Amino acid sequence: MNFESMKRLFATILALGLGWSLWAQGQQERPFNITESGLMYRFEKSNPAAQSVHRGDVLVGEMTLTFEGDTIISNAGNPQRIIQVGERAFLGDLSDALVMMHRGDVAVFGILADELAKFLDDKQMPKSYVKGKGMRFFYTVKVDDVMTPADLASEQELYLAEMAQRKAEEPSVIERYINEHPAKWQRTDDGIYVVVRKAGNGKAVKKGRKVKADFVCRTLDGTLFDTSIDTMASDGGIATDGRVFEPLSYKVGELALIEGWNKGLEGKKAGSELTLVIPSSMAYGSQVGAGILPPYTPIVIDIMLLEVK
Repeated sequence: MNFESMKRLFATILALGLGWSLWAQGQQERPFNITESGLMYRFEKSNPAAQSVHRGDVLVGEMTLTFEGDTIISNAGNPQRIIQVGERAFLGDLSDALVMMHRGDVAVFGILADELAKFLDDKQMPKSYVKGKGMRFFYTVKVDDVMTPADLASEQELYLAEMAQRKAEEPSVIERYINEHPAKWQRTDDGIYVVVRKAGNGKAVKKGRKVKADFVCRTLDGTLFDTSIDTMASDGGIATDGRVFEPLSYKVGELALIEGWNKGLEGKKAGSELTLVIPSSMAYGSQVGAGILPPYTPIVIDIMLLEVK
């Protein structure tokens, strides 16, 4: 792990606060080996014949970080990609520890806090840290799999090919949806399909006017991913804790909305109810949409235009 990566890692994990104590409490009294650089290590499970870890590899597994018996961060019980092994920041750092491991290993490492503190701001260190006391951060690491740079490159190549295919197939996917959902669709020059299910007779949407609208957002296969209506959210499996469900209120031109929403609502009058089928180029494009939608995902939005002032 390079210097900047380590700073970002600790800035994130220390911000989570010191949590509940795990088995690590009192682990300094248990037997450890120690390298000349001061790195403490103990292997709970060792597989020396398995694939070894090298710098540049991404490790898949579990990692728990503790300090003075308190857990700072942990994904124990939830294996995932935990870290990419970078270059050494100092002798006996976490990267030096990880390259001692193999696929299937479980190990505990003690990293000198004084050494790490040289690369971090004071506020990035735990409040209980005292310089010169020989304190250590303890990492418990379980390696389920090792992804090499070649593996990562291959994965990226497959991903890009999949995204290119999604992009190429999107027009036919939208066309099939329109054919399977017959209505009086109107297609804009931007490729947005619009059907007005109920015509309103209030003021028309235009720049500078205030709009209030309820909405329901789905993918073309019907999967709900966002809505302003609480009953729709609960029925559709959207987490409702801590969120206030209410109509979206904004002034046209002053709120960052997907382009397809703005284009689709242009000129529509208060009281209207309409459905938009929006191509990804007018929605989230090549980005992950709403935190969950793959790139090049066209979407369907039902909009109830409640007010235009």
